[in-house]
Amino acid sequence: PSRLSRAKFKLLNLLERRSAGQTALVVFSAHAFTVTPLTTDTRAISALASSLSSDIMPSRGSYPEAGLTKAGQLLRQIGLTDGQILLITDADVSRASLQVARELNQEGYTVSVLGVGTSEGGPVSQPGGGFLTDGRGQVVIPRLDEEGLRNLASAGGGAFARLSPGEQDLNSLFPNDRAVGRVLSSGNSEEQFETEIWQDQGLWLVLALLPFLALAFRRGWLAI
Repeated sequence: PSRLSRAKFKLLNLLERRSAGQTALVVFSAHAFTVTPLTTDTRAISALASSLSSDIMPSRGSYPEAGLTKAGQLLRQIGLTDGQILLITDADVSRASLQVARELNQEGYTVSVLGVGTSEGGPVSQPGGGFLTDGRGQVVIPRLDEEGLRNLASAGGGAFARLSPGEQDLNSLFPNDRAVGRVLSSGNSEEQFETEIWQDQGLWLVLALLPFLALAFRRGWLAI
C-alpha cells in the first residue's frame, strides 16, 4: 500500500481506540483544511477519512506548520486549554514548523508525530499512471526526515514514532491509552457541551401587527 493508504489505516485504528473526548481531522498540503471540527462522533470521521486522497487538495506541497496552525485554531475555538495534536506526515521539517510546535506547547497543547515512510523513500504514483515529477521533470522521491520529525515532537512536548504494521507505534505515542482515551475538557472531569438555543418570540410581533393589518383592509387604506 501507499504511504497515504497506510496512514489512513492507522488513523482508523486510532479512532477505534478513542473511548472518550473530542476529535477533529485536518488535512494539509501548502494549506490546511478542516475535514471535521471537534466532535465525539468518531464514526463520522472514519467515514470521511476513508475517502481522503491527495487529489482533493487544491494545492501541492507539504507544510506541517499549516496543519499544526489549523489544529491549534480548532482547539482554541472551543476554549480547550489542554489538547493532543497528532501530526501524521513524511514531510521535511522547517524552522516555521518547529516554531509553531513550540508555541502550541507553550499554550498547553502537546504535539506528537507519527512518521510515515522510510529513509530510502519511494516515488509517488499518479492516478493516471506514472510518478510525480518536479519542475525539471525528475521523479520526486520523498524520504522520511526522522531526525527532523523527532525534533518537531520534542519541540511540541510530545513523542515520535514511525508507522508500524502493528500497535507498537500507537502504544509508543499513547502509553496505556492515557492520552487517547482520556476526556479532553476545559478543566472538568467530565465532558461538558454548551450551545445556544434560540427561542422564537416572533409570535408577539405578529400579534402587535394584527391591528394594523386589519386597518389595511378598510376602503382606501390598501391603496395608500
